[in-house]
Amino acid sequence: MIKKQGIIYPYIYATHPFDAVGWDGNHYPWALNIKDFEPITGRVHQPPPVHQTFEAHNYVICSFVPRLYDYHPEAIPAPYNHSNVDSDEVLYYVDGDFMSRKSVTKGMITLHPAGIPHGPHPGTVEKALEKKRRKS
Repeated sequence: MIKKQGIIYPYIYATHPFDAVGWDGNHYPWALNIKDFEPITGRVHQPPPVHQTFEAHNYVICSFVPRLYDYHPEAIPAPYNHSNVDSDEVLYYVDGDFMSRKSVTKGMITLHPAGIPHGPHPGTVEKALEKKRRKS
C-alpha cells in the first residue's frame, strides 16, 4: 500500500523480488554495505536516531560507525545520561571502541532495560574530550 495525496492505494509488483530466475537464496530486496553508511554529525551530540539504519514495527537498528565527533569547542562527544521510556536498549559491539563504556570489547553485548537511567561510565566523559573521531 502506498499513500499519495492523503489517499491509500494498493501497489502490486509484477513479480516477487525472490522470483528471479536462478535464485539461490542470496537475492534480497535491499542491501547495505555498512561502510557506505554515514550518520548525521553536528556541532553538539546528536540523538541515536541519526544512527538508525533499519526499522521494524517493534524495534530499530542503529549502526554506530566511524564518524567525526561533535565539533563545537565546548561539546562533550560522549553520550549523555538518559533512559529509554518505552524500549530496551541492546548494544552489540562489532568492532572499534565505544568511548562511553569501560572494558567493552569486540563481540560483547550490553543491555539497558526500559526506564533504567544509564550513560557514560565514570571517567569516560573526561577521556572523550580528547577524541575527535570514532575509530573503526
